[in-house]
Amino acid sequence: MLASKRRKGFTLIELVSVIVILGILAAVAIPKYVDLSTTAETNTCSANRAAIKSACSMYYAAAAADGNAAFPETYDNSDLYADGIVPTCPSGGTYTYDSSTGVVTCSEHGQ
Repeated sequence: MLASKRRKGFTLIELVSVIVILGILAAVAIPKYVDLSTTAETNTCSANRAAIKSACSMYYAAAAADGNAAFPETYDNSDLYADGIVPTCPSGGTYTYDSSTGVVTCSEHGQ
């Protein structure tokens, strides 16, 4: 009785099939990842603008309680924020703060 030889490993066709499948998955996943990154930056910027507006509104309320109802002159005073960190736009935009109305806008993402 002859012992059959058993070969170990993958055939070339199996390896090529796996590479093709991985290529297809990468072609689908990379554009989705880029789109999700853009959406995350936009949402983070929106949350930062809300945090700035909230901090300035709290400043206004505290000033109004003291009889000096006014928004802060600038939003980038670290004393306005509980953690002392002034929010920045994740896309590199700059925030504009209107001290007469308390409106915050971003140069990258608008209002």
